[in-house]
Amino acid sequence: MDKNKSTTEERILEAAKKVFHSKGFDGARMQEIANEAGVNKSLVHYYYRNKDTLFNAVFEDAFGRLLAKLNEVILSDNTFVSKIELFLNFYITFLSQNSYLPLFVLNGLYEKPEQIKSMLAKKKISPEKLMDQLRNQVREELHIDIEPFHLLINILSLCVFPVLAKPLIMTIFGYSNDQLGQFYQERQTTVPEFILNALKGYEQNHSK
Repeated sequence: MDKNKSTTEERILEAAKKVFHSKGFDGARMQEIANEAGVNKSLVHYYYRNKDTLFNAVFEDAFGRLLAKLNEVILSDNTFVSKIELFLNFYITFLSQNSYLPLFVLNGLYEKPEQIKSMLAKKKISPEKLMDQLRNQVREELHIDIEPFHLLINILSLCVFPVLAKPLIMTIFGYSNDQLGQFYQERQTTVPEFILNALKGYEQNHSK
């Protein structure tokens, strides 16, 4: 690919991330994206045709990377606890470079929920296979029978909410950016421990 073409596409994509993040799909305008990228609007249409195509590109770039990593980690041969640690390490590092991501992905799922189905199919990711892998591993390693969907949602919630709550944490608790970064790093250890202890408590309660 021509280097100049690649650079122009990347500038447009980065500009679109900012505009879609701040305005949402309905509020974003191609002219505003062009202005942010420092190009004329016809060039944005040349590369991405319309707003739907551009939104799909931004959404797939953002959510696709997280989805691919989640799929890779869950289907790996690592232990259950190691999988949580690996995903958290990736997630926290990734978010430090893409702080817009959680809110953008959630907005994208609300505005264009059909996008997720086509993305899963394109990347050949099977939610059923992911759930079976979680169920079997928790049963084999921890000797616990638990609905894996609840487990996965709990893990993702513990990862996502602290990032979405960044303004709240900084305003209410007075955290600086450095303190917040340290807090996120600490969660690489505390979240796996929390999940494991919660599962042990679940096992004790259901074995009575």
